[in-house]
Amino acid sequence: MDKNSSDKPSESSQSYVLAPRDYADVIHLENPSVIERILSGTRSEGLAYVTALLQSGVSRYVLAGPKVAFTAMAIEAFTDLSREVSAWRKAGRIPEDFSGRPSGYQTWADLLKEIDSNPVDAERLKAMKAMFLAANRIDTTDGHSILAYQLFGIAKSLSSGDLLLLRAARDVQGGPDTARNWLAKVANVLGHGLTALVEQHERVLVDKGLISPRFDQDLRVNLQNGRLTDLGLAFCRNIDQYQVESAGRASC
Repeated sequence: MDKNSSDKPSESSQSYVLAPRDYADVIHLENPSVIERILSGTRSEGLAYVTALLQSGVSRYVLAGPKVAFTAMAIEAFTDLSREVSAWRKAGRIPEDFSGRPSGYQTWADLLKEIDSNPVDAERLKAMKAMFLAANRIDTTDGHSILAYQLFGIAKSLSSGDLLLLRAARDVQGGPDTARNWLAKVANVLGHGLTALVEQHERVLVDKGLISPRFDQDLRVNLQNGRLTDLGLAFCRNIDQYQVESAGRASC
């Protein structure tokens, strides 16, 4: 790369990420200060940086692209959690110190580990934060805190597809119906119309005890409470409460 062009980026490209450069700092990505500098700009600038790495054709740069992107997602998730926890503390929803309830404190530790290792699934993180809030609320009992920790473990094991199906199931209520009709109705609520995909996530939710199993040789379902079990209802109540606390709207 021409030395003058790298030393004097154009006026329309003043940011660290977008300025013309040779990406030699990729060599030093293990240094936290380098990653922090890379990610200090806007989300679009970070995307531009990762795109440049992936398009460079140089193997070490290409391999560094996912590392930067993953770090960016983790930092964003940590930042969001920090804002939420600060707001809940300020509002008196949760205590300053989580160590008073072992189950509540464990949700905090496990949530940090999850964000650090797997910040990609936003729906799962939302569900886990909902259970964290439920476990640590000042006005909750020890029994409900323990329950929230158990629900936290369930949330951690679910995918975004599982959670979206749980939300959609509440929109399809009634009495007994055929499993085929239920699959079609839920697929329509989800918008993709793929009953086979719904069936995959259905099996997970039944296995976790969040929705009721089929009956009559797997041909029929009971749509009372949208097939949600008492465990599923408790799970969704925590997510509803989290939504109210965080965004002023309720949705499982």
